[in-house]
Amino acid sequence: MFFYDMESHGELALYEYLYRCIRHDIAHGKVEPGQKLPSKRTLAKQLGVSLITIEAAYDQLVAEGYIRSRERCGYYACDLAPAAKIEEPRSARHRAETETSANRRREDHASNPNGPQPISQNEERLERRAEYRPSDADFTPPLNSLAPHAQNTPSDAPLLADFTHSTLATTMLPYSAWAKAVRRTLSDESAASLAEAASAAGSPELRSAIADHLRQYRGMDVSPDQVVIGAGSQTLYQLLVQLLGRTRRYAVENPGYPLLTRMYEQQDAQVAHIGLDDSGIDIDALEASDASVAHIMPSHQFPTGIVTTAARRRELLNWAREGDRYLIEDDYDSEFRMAGRPIPSLFGIDAAERVLYLNSFAKSLGAAFRMAYLVLPPQLAQRFRKQLGFYANTVSPLDQLALAHFIEQGHYDRHVNRLRTHARKTQDALVNALHEAFGDRIAFTGLNDGLHFIMQLESERGERELAAAAEAAGIRIAPLSSFAGMASPSGAPTGTGPQASTASETSPARFVLRSDSTSIEEAPAVANALANAWA
Repeated sequence: MFFYDMESHGELALYEYLYRCIRHDIAHGKVEPGQKLPSKRTLAKQLGVSLITIEAAYDQLVAEGYIRSRERCGYYACDLAPAAKIEEPRSARHRAETETSANRRREDHASNPNGPQPISQNEERLERRAEYRPSDADFTPPLNSLAPHAQNTPSDAPLLADFTHSTLATTMLPYSAWAKAVRRTLSDESAASLAEAASAAGSPELRSAIADHLRQYRGMDVSPDQVVIGAGSQTLYQLLVQLLGRTRRYAVENPGYPLLTRMYEQQDAQVAHIGLDDSGIDIDALEASDASVAHIMPSHQFPTGIVTTAARRRELLNWAREGDRYLIEDDYDSEFRMAGRPIPSLFGIDAAERVLYLNSFAKSLGAAFRMAYLVLPPQLAQRFRKQLGFYANTVSPLDQLALAHFIEQGHYDRHVNRLRTHARKTQDALVNALHEAFGDRIAFTGLNDGLHFIMQLESERGERELAAAAEAAGIRIAPLSSFAGMASPSGAPTGTGPQASTASETSPARFVLRSDSTSIEEAPAVANALANAWA
């Protein structure tokens, strides 16, 4: 057991090859639940690799919930829910090629902060088409709009920091490259291309570019015909309800994204609020809710930052297979995971075609670019064309084609790389400054998992009182409790899970912070001001 031929790693990094080998053995029962893994030093010596390789592989397995760490005891395999074969419904060879390509591009990004050079994808796209078988714009909007109590205290203090919002994506956008993409669109595209972009699903060029991006960075085998473009996530919510049906009950996470409830209820759909535990959405509460659609954020839940474990993912896929049920996978900031591999998407391991994938460009390009996209399973893509194909697309054809060029030329990849690197640096500077200012009173969870994390403070004061004091000192910050306890006007049940207490007013106080809301230079002053406000 745990003897792997490390010479067979091919183009994969050693740590990723080892991670995949151990993941495969756990998923297929070769490593039994609860079985202890070799210590990092033992396995490194046994396989003839560095300790860093073992640490990276184990860290990724822990992040995805395949193994758990016990302090001073070691690592143990987790108990995965029994399930039918869960893997991409494509050939093993094609999956391997896809994963290798995704890993190679990810490694290029890690080694080159400016990203890869532009490459031509025309031949790949034509081949895949031949093989095809038939926040506002942001899922994490400005938190101040969701936590009104944070603004209730009038203050003449200048705003030093707003941890509920960031304009970094807009500020760092390479406008010269975007202008070139727009000019190219105006000069090169035909009237026919502009007309195609106005169709219900959107521009074929942009849908192809998105499919390529998902294949390279998320390992998702997606046809352009499965992609639907919309003017922000809210537009896609409406299309989802029309496509799946208004008579269903839609489950949303609690604590979660409050506008989600309002959007579904405005479409006359019933909503059930389901609590969370440390593994993700509470599966027992979901079963009891009578919901047939669950809208979840498995890779980085907002606002708690929970990453859904491998075992819970299997349970969710099993739940979706029973009856006419669907999972809506909101992957709102997966491109901004700052350490390790991206968490695999549910869509990519769904063999029963019950997962719909939803993402937005608001995090990467800024809220001014009101573009989001939906990836449908093949049968729902066909239903979309039949039932909703009469709609005109809600995004400007010019913007769609310009974004397609922007992605194809590699500008988007490089931009996201720069944003990710900058967010990591500002996060590290802020965390270090806060540790310096607060000492042992403060702790953090969810660092490096995405564009927000949780700050915990030991205090006798409640979260709302602390938020008001911070606002008076010129620092806008949102309590975690402001996202919980949502009551549905429609009378739908509210799930209660172990995570419910996490979003309460009890100590320690917890706050949601954006990683990119302040600069490296401003971090010490902001941390000291916050410490003085909470003294």
